[in-house]
Amino acid sequence: MRRYLVVFAAVVVAMMMASCGSDTIYSGFQKMDNGAYLKFYSKGDSKTMPRLEDEVTIHMAQYFNDSMLLNTANSEPMTIVLKEADFVGDVTDGLLMMHVGDSARLVVLADSVFIKIMDMKDIPEEFAGKPIYYDLKLLSVKPFELIESERKALLDSLKREEDGFITALLNNTVNTATESGLIVMETKGKGRMAKMGDYVDFDFTMCGPQGDTIMNSFGVEPVEMQYGEEFICQGINEAIGMVPEGGTMRFVVPSALAFDSIGYEEYIKPYTPLVVVMKMNSVMDKAAYEKKVADREAEMEREKIRQQAKEQKVIDDYLKSNNITVAPTETGLYFLSQEEGEGDLAKWGDAVSVHYVLRNLKGEQLESSYEFGRPMKFKVGGGEMIPAVDEALMTMAPGAKVTLLTPSELAFGEFDLGETLPPYSPLLIDLELVSIDE
Repeated sequence: MRRYLVVFAAVVVAMMMASCGSDTIYSGFQKMDNGAYLKFYSKGDSKTMPRLEDEVTIHMAQYFNDSMLLNTANSEPMTIVLKEADFVGDVTDGLLMMHVGDSARLVVLADSVFIKIMDMKDIPEEFAGKPIYYDLKLLSVKPFELIESERKALLDSLKREEDGFITALLNNTVNTATESGLIVMETKGKGRMAKMGDYVDFDFTMCGPQGDTIMNSFGVEPVEMQYGEEFICQGINEAIGMVPEGGTMRFVVPSALAFDSIGYEEYIKPYTPLVVVMKMNSVMDKAAYEKKVADREAEMEREKIRQQAKEQKVIDDYLKSNNITVAPTETGLYFLSQEEGEGDLAKWGDAVSVHYVLRNLKGEQLESSYEFGRPMKFKVGGGEMIPAVDEALMTMAPGAKVTLLTPSELAFGEFDLGETLPPYSPLLIDLELVSIDE
């Protein structure tokens, strides 16, 4: 259910100070000037201490309740650039108080780790108010001035490489350059060109100057968009209006029309010219495009109806072969078996703890909370579960167990979850309401 039933949503959580909570977790630790609580195992001979923006190389181990969560001692050390602390007294603050060669233990409140670093508002009960320990050994420090110097030297080298590549292209009389600097190497086809506001459908391959593929849509999924919308970068946006319908164009986008001296994460280095092949599949005005979309949506609806009819036959065959005669609810949910619980029924908005087993109609188990060793916690109707689960829970009291035959409309619908549960597949759910929580 963690993979199948839960709908995850990212949340942004406010900062929480590590020093809040009981002081007992800090016993035996020295409070440093910046709020970090440290206990030194050994002191190195170096006088070098890191600063923010310096690069540090460290070994680190993380512990909670005598369990080791992380340890780099038997692997490559970690290299990180120190940024502002996520909360007062975090690992960054601890390292800022150490010298090269020092070994120390840092203690922080687990609440701060969950709230700020893990983006969790509700702290698991077993962690609340308890310490997390970090054993730190500071191996080396690279000053940010040296980092900047190395970065500038690298950028200068990349810029020279690009200049040489572009110059060679411009010296080839076969190639032509637009006013903006886009270099066209080859154009094939004589179809219509897109005008601003037209809708285009195209495929493209984008490579670096050495031929390494960065992006590719051929054989994957074509790009469909309105010409004039932003797509990747300025140079490619310009090229879209230059490729004839049914034709192709091979061109080079200088970095000044792409990602310039910044690059794009780890995928595109600074000063990288982009070599692109684009095939224009179609160019449509607004009316033609809207008709295409309407036709496509109508076909999708017809296909949905076909799949649902096929699914209903699968359900009917299952019921017949298992001599099941129960009628479905108004929504189409079948309660195949029920064991009563005790107490009040769960209501919309209640926090509950639930065990479950998911199976397809072949009986193949997809997932079980029992294997995780703890029930799933969520709010009924909170959007975390598939509709079938919410509907069933509101008929259940703590201790109740049900087996459900769930049509895909109340489960995963058109989503493809692999060979064991393709689109429009009914689902069997064994559900146990462990408790209604406050």
